[in-house]
Amino acid sequence: MKQLIIRVVFGCISLISASLMAQTPIVAPIALNNTAVDSKSNQVIFIVRHAEKLAGKDPSLSAQGQLRALRLAKVLSSTHLNKVYTTDYNRTRETATAVTQDQQLDLSVYDPRNMAAFTQYLLTQQGSILVVGHSNTSTDLVEGLGAEKQIPIADASEFDRLYIVTLNANKQMVSTVLLRY
Repeated sequence: MKQLIIRVVFGCISLISASLMAQTPIVAPIALNNTAVDSKSNQVIFIVRHAEKLAGKDPSLSAQGQLRALRLAKVLSSTHLNKVYTTDYNRTRETATAVTQDQQLDLSVYDPRNMAAFTQYLLTQQGSILVVGHSNTSTDLVEGLGAEKQIPIADASEFDRLYIVTLNANKQMVSTVLLRY
């Protein structure tokens, strides 16, 4: 248990340091349960909404969104990811591209219309995973993994939430951390 707490603290410090270097404010409410954890069997799922986008039916990222995508890659650069999932839209794929290039991973696509099935699928996976979604799916996924009810994401203006959900070997949520990047 001590090893898990130390890993979570050092991970948070790393993310906070990267965010401070990017001169971005951070909000980090942390909720730890008293669940016993085998630190070698942890699964960590990073969940973000796509970055700022242009207008249109299937828009690409705006210049600001492209910078945010690069910031995400920088924030996650010290974390070895095993998999990256996005929906099949330009804005989500482009948000994840810098991360996948930096970590030499392929993108995997999930269907945002079936979040319950995707959530159950994630619980069968191992290691650290990044999921890039939308304002109406990101909080649903966090809650589906066991976190308390989340405040809805402001669709027009909020693109900087980074959830870190840690699950134990029994796939029970141990902690949820919300950072801003």
